[in-house]
Amino acid sequence: MIARRVSELAGYPSSFPHLFGEVHGARDGARPVPTDLMLTSAACHHLYPLIAATGATEDVCLSVDAMCYRGEATAEAGRLRSFHMYEIVRYGSATATDHWRDQALATAETTLRSLGLEVERYPANDPFFGRTGKYLASAQRSEHLKWELIAEVGDSTRQAIASVNYHKDHFGEAFGLRLTDGAGGHSACVAYGLDRILLALRHRHGPRSDSWPASPRALLGLRVGDGPHS
Repeated sequence: MIARRVSELAGYPSSFPHLFGEVHGARDGARPVPTDLMLTSAACHHLYPLIAATGATEDVCLSVDAMCYRGEATAEAGRLRSFHMYEIVRYGSATATDHWRDQALATAETTLRSLGLEVERYPANDPFFGRTGKYLASAQRSEHLKWELIAEVGDSTRQAIASVNYHKDHFGEAFGLRLTDGAGGHSACVAYGLDRILLALRHRHGPRSDSWPASPRALLGLRVGDGPHS
């Protein structure tokens, strides 16, 4: 879960009202009502208040691992409503953050290919809501602010298993983040969908991890003799 105020500052309920989830509670048997908590929609949202609390005025790089929720409207394999996301966030100057984003995308692609996955890189956009959302999505795609790494997670099913986003100063402004020179800080993140990566590995190499090729087994720390459920 995440504080409602943090999610609102991040702009998620207004931009993605069709995806977010509220936490309701009932006090003393009364009718359940919305609380001050929401379900985490993106792991990185937990980090910006932490950066603000430290008063960071220079480049910062943090990682976070969280269970997330999104109101997916389909039962397609891999389109989970509750899923496991690992993210690395870079905060700092526009130049340094943009450069880090390019490096993070290259590293993610290399890492996933090293696991034997055939990934392809595509410019993408977030599923913004409504007419304004169509404009935001178009701008995001045309400026190449979001890239997805797509792989097969099942027969005839291809999905993003990782993505890289450059937020510009969106979160910097929302959370009052400032650099040493007073300029608003920029941020970028790389996100790995761990459930989908597992589905992609299973589809590519088979259901038994003890029969996978040596390279992905070594990268994942699977020792010889580890069972099929490692």
